[in-house]
Amino acid sequence: MAMTLRLPPDLDAELRAAAEEDHRSVQQTVLLAIETYLTLRETAEIKVDPDTLRALAEARDAVRAGDVVYGTEAVRTLLNGRRAS
Repeated sequence: MAMTLRLPPDLDAELRAAAEEDHRSVQQTVLLAIETYLTLRETAEIKVDPDTLRALAEARDAVRAGDVVYGTEAVRTLLNGRRAS
């Protein structure tokens, strides 16, 4: 999808200068800025969701305790054990 972006002259100049400093095209610089914005937005959404924060804390604690399995076979064994219970 094509998109036209109209920027105020001062912002356009700053964007072009940043692109040149980073040895990127203006398009690459804009894409990076948008991706960064969306990532920060998603992070902010996660930080305000108590259920997600709780799940992340539980996952962190499980990793610290060594309660983690790796690989598809280990996961299958774990799932089969849960089904049998």
